[in-house]
Amino acid sequence: MGKYFKTALILTVIMVAIAVILASVYVVTKQPIAKSDLEAKLTAIKAVLTDPNTGKLLINENEIPQTMAQLKAKIWKSSSSGILFSDERAKGYVLSPAYVFKAKNGEPVYVLVGYAIGFGGKVVTVAAFEKRGNGFYENAIRVIDYSNETPGLGARINEPKVRKRFYSIPNSGFENGVKVNKDANLYPLPKGYKEKLNYYKSKGIVVTSDIMTGATITPRAVVSTLNTMYTFLEKEAR
Repeated sequence: MGKYFKTALILTVIMVAIAVILASVYVVTKQPIAKSDLEAKLTAIKAVLTDPNTGKLLINENEIPQTMAQLKAKIWKSSSSGILFSDERAKGYVLSPAYVFKAKNGEPVYVLVGYAIGFGGKVVTVAAFEKRGNGFYENAIRVIDYSNETPGLGARINEPKVRKRFYSIPNSGFENGVKVNKDANLYPLPKGYKEKLNYYKSKGIVVTSDIMTGATITPRAVVSTLNTMYTFLEKEAR
C-alpha cells in the first residue's frame, strides 16, 4: 500500500511541476504573442488603407492606429460571438470587430476581416472598402492566414502579384458576385487579357489562373469572403 502511495505522490509532484512550468511559459509568452498579433493586424490595416495605384493613404497619416487603444477607437461594429455576419450563398464570414475610418474626402472607409474555407481550412482576409455613391469600392486586401493551403499552389495567395489581382474592384463588380475567371467561363484566357484586367474586375471577374496555375480553391475562398463583406456592408452601411 505504501508503495502505491509513494508512486502516486511522485506522479502528483511531477504533474504539479509540469503545470507550473506550462503556466510560467504561458505568462512569459502571452504578452510577446499579443504584441506580435497586434503589429501584424496594424500592418495589414495600413496596407489595405493605402491606394494601390498612387501609394498614398486614403486617410490622414495620424489616423492610422499605433496601439490597441487607438485601434479599439475605430471599431464600428462588434459581436461577442466573434462573427458579425455569415452568408450561406457565398459561404463566407465577417469577423468581429469591423472598423471604420474617415477618408480624406470625408467618406467612410470600412476595414473588415473575414474568411471562407480554402483547400486546407480557413483563408482569412483583411479588406478595405470605400463608400462611393450608392455602393462600395474595394480598395485592397491582405491575406493574413493561409497556413493550411498547399505550398507552391494556394499558399501563393498573398504574393504581391497575386493579391494585386484582387485590388480595385468597383461596386459594379459586386452586383452579381465576384468570381475567379475559371468560374466566370473566362478560360482559357483570351489574347491581350492583361490589358483588360480592370475591365474584368468591373464585371466581377478576378483573373488568377495565369499566376496561380492549378490553384482555384484558395482564390475562390478570397472572392467568397469579399462577396460576403460586400453583402454585409450593403445591409449595415447604407
